[in-house]
Amino acid sequence: MRELVIELKKDLSYVKKYTYFWGFILFMAAAMVLYNQYYFHVDKQIVELTKIKNQLTAEKLILQKTISRLSSPERIGRIAKQKLKMDTVDYSRVHFIDTK
Repeated sequence: MRELVIELKKDLSYVKKYTYFWGFILFMAAAMVLYNQYYFHVDKQIVELTKIKNQLTAEKLILQKTISRLSSPERIGRIAKQKLKMDTVDYSRVHFIDTK
């Protein structure tokens, strides 16, 4: 009887050991699945933000081109002369300020 109890205790220790092993394996698998979901979520956000950044960069370039066209001295002089009936501009007396 004593030998049977000793053998059952050994079997129980093996079962515990393998239970812990498979529990650890399942825990690591679940952790990897959660990490993978988080990774794909972050990757999707990065792609969306990159797309928004590219759109804003293109819009910025268009706006800079428009600002450059609208602030040209020839255009301003033409509007002043035609619409506001001002005299022609003497560019030798004009000082331009660089806004950059």
